Amino acid sequence: MPWLGVKDTVDEDEFRKFVEEKLHLRILKSRKVKIKTRRGWLSFIVVDVLGFAEGYAYYIVERFGVASLEGGEHLILGEPSAKLWDEAVKIVFPDNTEEIVPVYTFDGFLDIRLPTDNVEGLEGYITVAGATYTLPLSFDDLIEIYQRGKIEKVEKAVSIYGMEKVLARDAISKLSQLRKRKVRVEIDYESGFVFIMRDKEIITKSIPDYVAELIQDGEFDKVSDIYGKCSPEIREGIKKKILELYHILEEIGKKEQAEKIKIFLKNKIVDAQS
Repeated sequence: MPWLGVKDTVDEDEFRKFVEEKLHLRILKSRKVKIKTRRGWLSFIVVDVLGFAEGYAYYIVERFGVASLEGGEHLILGEPSAKLWDEAVKIVFPDNTEEIVPVYTFDGFLDIRLPTDNVEGLEGYITVAGATYTLPLSFDDLIEIYQRGKIEKVEKAVSIYGMEKVLARDAISKLSQLRKRKVRVEIDYESGFVFIMRDKEIITKSIPDYVAELIQDGEFDKVSDIYGKCSPEIREGIKKKILELYHILEEIGKKEQAEKIKIFLKNKIVDAQS
């Protein structure tokens, strides 16, 4: 979407009127944006417009006498066919010098559009399974994306672009409660999911799948504790997973391990429902 902007010392209504009546462009929405330039951080009133914005920043400078900007397809830095490029704005100063500043990075492999470190006031976006989410993602967004079966895309985005850019504070907080451990685990009993954070990596599993791994590691006490906190529906999923594991171990001849699971099922899981 093409942009036009003017330094925020200008009255916004006067700027909008100029864009619509003199430049004959339709304004869709406006926002306040700060951009890092060679002359320091500057604050702009920025409007999204329909039409072509190329060259119009000079008209805005001529009219208002302050730094102005434009953005659009003519300021894409990189090759779109490579599915990775930067989107920039051109800032024109009152002395008619100009500066190109990248404000967005677009990654077509992950369908993600992230603001760069040169800008404040812009939101990022990621498209997952046809749905577009605003970045950073909330914890509820993570749950929804997991339910769509596409959490791997988020995990890759975090590993490449950093947790703080992809996840909101509430999501990071819930994933980071065990701060002193190398591997941090957050179990959300309401949604039925487990979030495992290891360095910059996030792994998401259902509670039954996580429990099955704990059983294989002999973590029976942990399983009992988790099972006791789950809803009846999730408990059924846990029992099913443990029984599947029991039968697999029997079939491949691991009788001793299978017997331990059988005893655990009888003494802990069945008793927990009585």
